[in-house]
Order: sequence, then structure tokens, then C-alpha cells
Amino acid sequence: MKKGLSAVIILLALLIAIVPALTDCQSQGRALTTKDGKTVPMKCHWTGIAEAGVAVPLGLMGIFNLRKQRKDTTRTLAVFGVAAGALAILFPTVLIGVCANPDMICNMIMRPTLIAAGTLSIIASAALFVTAREPQD
Repeated sequence: MKKGLSAVIILLALLIAIVPALTDCQSQGRALTTKDGKTVPMKCHWTGIAEAGVAVPLGLMGIFNLRKQRKDTTRTLAVFGVAAGALAILFPTVLIGVCANPDMICNMIMRPTLIAAGTLSIIASAALFVTAREPQD
């Protein structure tokens, strides 16, 4: 059970890292132009960068949990997994956000995917926390 949940967390971390890189507005050739003619990335680009920062520790947590270790270590890593899953949800919704236009790819694909992946990360990490009380396989 622990190895299966750890593999799911690793896959979710990959999803959290890859989807924003492919679905932000900058990857579609869009950017904001300032009054002085400079182009700057939109909010969704910065959300994608932040999500990469969430995905790395989440993936490492999944990799570390694949190894045999003490129950309290597994439970501690699971708590960090819950926190990373929460951040994966908060970045596109509250902390940074995505573009305001509902027709943009970041609103249609990136945001819902990150919310779903973050929610599943929380669930898988919480399940790891609970199963750490049982005998290790």
C-alpha cells in the first residue's frame, strides 16, 4: 500500500511540474506589453514557476517514502505532502492566480488540473499518514 501511494504521489508531482509549463499563456505565445514596449509574462507564468517549486519536494517525498523507513518518518513526510498539495491548490487560486480571461488556456486547463492534482496529493499523503500506523510492508 505504501509503495502504491508513494508512486501516485510521484506521478502527481510530475503532473504538477509539467502541466503549467505546457499550459501557461507564455507557452502559447502570449504576454503583456507595457507602455514602454516591453513584454512581461502573465500571472499564470509565475504560477507555473511556483508550482515547479511545489512539485520538487512533493516528488522527493514520494521517492523517500518508497524506501523502508520508520513509521514516524513516513508520517512526517506525509504531513509535508499534505502541505505541498495545499500549496499546489493555493498558487493558482489565491496566492498568485491565473489570467482573468476565462477563455485562456491557463483558466481552462492549468487551474483545474492543478486543483485536482493538489487535492489528490492531499488525499494520498493523508492515506500514507494513516497507513503508517499499520505494520510496514
